[in-house]
Amino acid sequence: MSARIRIAVAWGFAVVVASVAIAAHPATELAQLPLQEGGRIKPLDTFARTHLLAFNGKQSLEELDAITWLMELVCDQHAAHERQVFDIRNPEVADALGLERREHHRYSFQELFPKLREQSDDLAKLHRRDPQERTLVENQLVELYLNTLRFHELSRVFSCLRPQIEVPPGPVAGSLGLTVGSQVSYFDLSAHNDQLRALIAGMQAHGEGDEGSAREGLVQLAHQVNQLLADQDATALAVIPPPPGSSQELWASPWELMGDRGSLAPSQIAALEAWQGLLAAYAASSGAIEERVAQARAAVASAHPHDFDPGRLSIEVGYNRAQLYYKSIALYIAAFLLIITSWLFKPGITQKLAFGALALGLIPHLIGMGLRMHIMGRPPVSTLYESILFVGLIAVLTSVVVEGIQRTGVATFVGSLSGAALHFLGFSYAADGDTMGMLVAVLNSNFWLATHVVTITIGYGASLVAGIVGHYYLVYHILKPEDGPRLSTINGNMVGLTLVALFFTLFGTILGGIWADQSWGRFWGWDPKENGALLIVLWQVALLHGRLSGQFKPLGMAAGLVLNNIIVILAWFGVNLLSVGLHTYGNTGNVAINVATFCALEVAFGVIAYSLARMRARPLAPSGG
Repeated sequence: MSARIRIAVAWGFAVVVASVAIAAHPATELAQLPLQEGGRIKPLDTFARTHLLAFNGKQSLEELDAITWLMELVCDQHAAHERQVFDIRNPEVADALGLERREHHRYSFQELFPKLREQSDDLAKLHRRDPQERTLVENQLVELYLNTLRFHELSRVFSCLRPQIEVPPGPVAGSLGLTVGSQVSYFDLSAHNDQLRALIAGMQAHGEGDEGSAREGLVQLAHQVNQLLADQDATALAVIPPPPGSSQELWASPWELMGDRGSLAPSQIAALEAWQGLLAAYAASSGAIEERVAQARAAVASAHPHDFDPGRLSIEVGYNRAQLYYKSIALYIAAFLLIITSWLFKPGITQKLAFGALALGLIPHLIGMGLRMHIMGRPPVSTLYESILFVGLIAVLTSVVVEGIQRTGVATFVGSLSGAALHFLGFSYAADGDTMGMLVAVLNSNFWLATHVVTITIGYGASLVAGIVGHYYLVYHILKPEDGPRLSTINGNMVGLTLVALFFTLFGTILGGIWADQSWGRFWGWDPKENGALLIVLWQVALLHGRLSGQFKPLGMAAGLVLNNIIVILAWFGVNLLSVGLHTYGNTGNVAINVATFCALEVAFGVIAYSLARMRARPLAPSGG
């Protein structure tokens, strides 16, 4: 069997494995139920995962998956409040709350809430302060406080649909057509508002007299209702779409519709009834759950809400459950370990295995990006998190292509390192919540944005790959300055990759100007983001001009590519995250220290490695001098 056929078979097998990985996690109908949050319609599964991740640091518990945990929270408060969900990694936070330190770092709402309530005034003051003025422990205390409030709100969001009101004895039950002692929900009781008003009016007209027992029953009923009304601010789950034909696009939570029942549209009442039946069936572990879920989906569909696509919801649940990026990073790490091993012994076999692992890791990475594009209906590079994933994909894809041609192992090393590193960086941003949030209008506008961000991001990826090859050249020159042929090959890779990076960064910058002209009315405005993109282009032009004209030797080219990484990071992260200029849409906090640390390390590496390589230079290796 030829090498090409073996590669084709391997890739085909990888596609099948990745497809089976998704199919092996069939989305339950319950997980696909829609809701609206952050301006987009998403499945209940995504909502549950992002909240459990915020509370627990993971998207599932050892004993429960995210959707089961959420249903327990809304159906069985007692069990949910006793479950140890909250992750407190910092022991100083536990000490500040007077909690015992635990090896597993897990605490329940029942343990935390009284402690936090005692310090609620101080925590509220801390919350109002600038996060930059708070200590690490204070920031973590505020985050924990807000998480417990959110947890408490979620536990009460469906309380108006759960049967918690006991029908009192006396004539009230008969007047309302209810059975004495039965349990009804606030929503059920709202259907009898006219009868209740008539009872109250009758008692006011006749005074005490024979109406004493009715008055007593109404007082008991009013007391229970007032207790439930304390939950009316629990509006976290917007599961009820607006009625058909409405100009309103915002969905509502059940409590938001508990005012005047007569003003509700039939589709809204049907959705509330379906959710009430679903909660009852789930709490009773009834076999009617699937039927109730189907009713809830049908009620939503009957309202014809904007952007509601059941197919996309199903795909998103499958995407969540497949955890494709964890699969790809595992393969990237395996490729990295194998290529390192190949330098120690058995280079032929382990190098091929490393390349195979890198190529296999690319498959779930590529499928994941494709699914994100389908779910969001836009290019997967419009947020910082997405750009990290995409740059990692480009870095690995470039490395696979180069390694497939040269088979030296250098590209496998570069691809596995960059792919794993960028995945780890992406995971840190994924921990902030839903990574498929809606964009501001200017970032979701037209064709030129799509082409600009895709092209410039490909340029970032190619630039970083070239920079890592520059690192590799310096280190290899220090270790084996006499290996002229190998150094010559690496030098060729540096020049070739820099040319590719220059093409995409230059083309992407021009397309960005076209987009800016359409969005802001000017092609170029010397915005810091624009300046950063231009600086990448100018630096790479200078490197290539110097190398091709003979002014820069390979060592100088390699050192220049190390500095190129600094320019790329400043243009990519620095402007987006440091709230400068018009391009502040990626702002997720002040990361100046992290960016400065990276730049300092790169400068130190470049200076030291270049100096050592110059000292180790050999006349036998003119291509590496």
